[in-house]
Amino acid sequence: MNTLGPANIRHANALACIDVFRAVDQPLSISDIAARTGLSRPTIESVISGFELRGLVTEVEAAEAASSGGRPARRYALEATSALVAGIDAGPRNVRVLIADLRGHIIARATKVIAGAPASDERLDIVSAVTAEALERSGVPAANLQAACIAVSGIVGESGRLIDSFAVPEWNGVSIAEHIAAGFDCAAVLENDIKLAAYAEHHMGAAQDVDNILFIQIGNRISLSQTFDGQIFQGAHRSAGEVSSLRGMHWTKTSVKGQLTWRSGQTAEQVFASAATGDATALDEVTAFIQEIAPLLTTVSLVVDPARIVVGGGLSRAGDLFVDMLREEMHRLIVLANKPEVTASPLGSTGTASGALALAFQFGSESLFGIADVTVPTFVLDRETTEIA
Repeated sequence: MNTLGPANIRHANALACIDVFRAVDQPLSISDIAARTGLSRPTIESVISGFELRGLVTEVEAAEAASSGGRPARRYALEATSALVAGIDAGPRNVRVLIADLRGHIIARATKVIAGAPASDERLDIVSAVTAEALERSGVPAANLQAACIAVSGIVGESGRLIDSFAVPEWNGVSIAEHIAAGFDCAAVLENDIKLAAYAEHHMGAAQDVDNILFIQIGNRISLSQTFDGQIFQGAHRSAGEVSSLRGMHWTKTSVKGQLTWRSGQTAEQVFASAATGDATALDEVTAFIQEIAPLLTTVSLVVDPARIVVGGGLSRAGDLFVDMLREEMHRLIVLANKPEVTASPLGSTGTASGALALAFQFGSESLFGIADVTVPTFVLDRETTEIA
């Protein structure tokens, strides 16, 4: 039987206090925190003392605190911008960056379309420049950035580097996370873009109420990602979900890079938009595409039995046609009474950056708060930022 030692208890106490400070957007007294946590006053005072040393909380001047007479109670406020977090989607054609404070408020964002075919170092410089632009827009010193996650297209190995990418082969083996960490003096981690898009669904998307999902990303390529207990499933070779690498399918017959090609339009979005208006050629192509991918997706679904199937990528924004047709075909193929729920992601083009932001909080917990395992916050947008989707 495992017993909790003093260090474990101190850690649990600090986590409880952090949760309270992040949940309430106003100064709190020791009594307020005690009422919300059940901890003793001496315990709370000890925790707050440590937070003050890190600059996480500050004591509010007595004149600023409401009081009903007598000596006003000391109140403490979370310094939400004392540390910032960056979610960076370093895609092949676009870079998107979201900046959040310690409460999970998304306070700034920046995007840039990548023209041409930049070399490895040029790509790194673009990512750094867009990140710096987002930090400048936040109005908070760039030095406050403490944790970042960079999303990339391809397989990220155990080393934390990109080891196999069709989309950006020039980045294979490059120290991408180390470059961002050194440039901004922060903790940084690299992860696959589709896996992060799935991770985002648990924190601000279509899977906030379930633990296990199968995420299907369809745009220029088709990829899958699975989460179990809300965490990314990697697989033995960290290549779980790389169905665009399967020989004999529509996409590998026409492109060694797993690129989807279409006859009735240049992109999947164009083809599905035409099909939705009744274009017979486009509708035939859509029907054939779904009949090809549905058996594969259904087989995976039956193996992992997800609580929900979430469809992301360009086709999740093409209206209800694709998701409805895919759901119908998958349900037709399954003879079990319980059919998987299939729904579109609400996150739009920033799903991957949102997942990167969430993983940066998890990975950078000690850099941000001085302790491990602080929960990922519930993300919200500040009034000055535009909508996420």
